[in-house]
Amino acid sequence: MQAKITSVYDEGSLEGTSLIGAKGFAVLIETDGQRILFDTGRTGRYLLHNMMFLDIEPGKIDKIVISHGHAGHTGGVVDLLMNRETPVKIYAPHSAIGTKRLLGAKGLYIPEELSEKADLNEVRDWLEISKNVFVSAPTDIGDGKTESFMAILSKKGPVVIAACSHAGTDTIMESVKKKFGAYPNTYIGGVHLGKKDKQRAAAMASSFSEKNCKDLHLNHCTGISGMMHLRTVLGLKGVSDFYVGSILYFDI
Repeated sequence: MQAKITSVYDEGSLEGTSLIGAKGFAVLIETDGQRILFDTGRTGRYLLHNMMFLDIEPGKIDKIVISHGHAGHTGGVVDLLMNRETPVKIYAPHSAIGTKRLLGAKGLYIPEELSEKADLNEVRDWLEISKNVFVSAPTDIGDGKTESFMAILSKKGPVVIAACSHAGTDTIMESVKKKFGAYPNTYIGGVHLGKKDKQRAAAMASSFSEKNCKDLHLNHCTGISGMMHLRTVLGLKGVSDFYVGSILYFDI
């Protein structure tokens, strides 16, 4: 059995395609006959455009997981639900649940008219939502907020998919080690590095290397400069872009 992981929403997109790159994050996990959408990007019409181009039908998404309540991860939920006929299970930490505000929604907000399409489930601890596919327990990221990441148990070891890694990559890797008995061998998503984070990037890269996690596929809040900083330690082959349209396969 394989897991197929596709970048659906990111600031970068594959060249020579009609895919849209925009601020936000969404990844599709396909395995064991399930299609799991991890986050929904910031803008619904961009999410739906990319899904259409990638032949991903909104009505065939089996589950949605929301990492945390920032707009770049929850913004596409309403448009996605509007383009479905049947309900879908949505998993999210309590702190991601949002409200309607004057200038728009804050966090994960489901309008009343769409509530019957959203089977909302609170993530409180590690949760296996499909065979060998897990949502992590919410991790504290400050200001009363939490973030969950995803883990897939591949034949070569755990694969992490983290939207922003606000809690820190070390915290996430230690959480994986505690849960599964091994550090991740692959890390996908964002690690929140800015232009001036050269020293932090060097420390992060050293930590990845020490834990033998040398297969990184990064995007979103990592940024171009963050990627460059990490590559100075891990090399070009150790750190790859994971722009919209990029696909990875793992044997499970």
